[in-house]
Amino acid sequence: MSTDYCFNLALRKSSRLITQFYEDRLSETGLKVGQFSILRAVNYTKETTNKELQSILVLDQTTLTRNLKPLIRDEYLKLAPHPEDGRLKIISLSESGKALYERAEPIWRKTQEDLQKKIGTNETDSILALADTFVKTLGDK
Repeated sequence: MSTDYCFNLALRKSSRLITQFYEDRLSETGLKVGQFSILRAVNYTKETTNKELQSILVLDQTTLTRNLKPLIRDEYLKLAPHPEDGRLKIISLSESGKALYERAEPIWRKTQEDLQKKIGTNETDSILALADTFVKTLGDK
């Protein structure tokens, strides 16, 4: 393999196209794909903290905060004091956040299916396996 090929550029180009694919479809909800990912993670965990969300989504604090702000501002997410550590906040979905997630989730699911049809099942499985490998290998700095 030639070292002239740049993993970073190749993955960033793919990532931009995938992001656009999802955002085109999620646009009717007003959500960006990163915001949907946050709602999905919070829905899954029920209650979480910034630190836990950072780990789940593999985001730095600045990026997570930037993506959380509009969701908190628009009252899709609730913040509550952590019962054991006052420095931490518990993040959960508000009722309007649950409604927005429930509206967006079928669109996301259909987008998943459409992307898999375009790419193919074997390629999709390979891409997901490779993505998991990158996260496992590079995620522990």
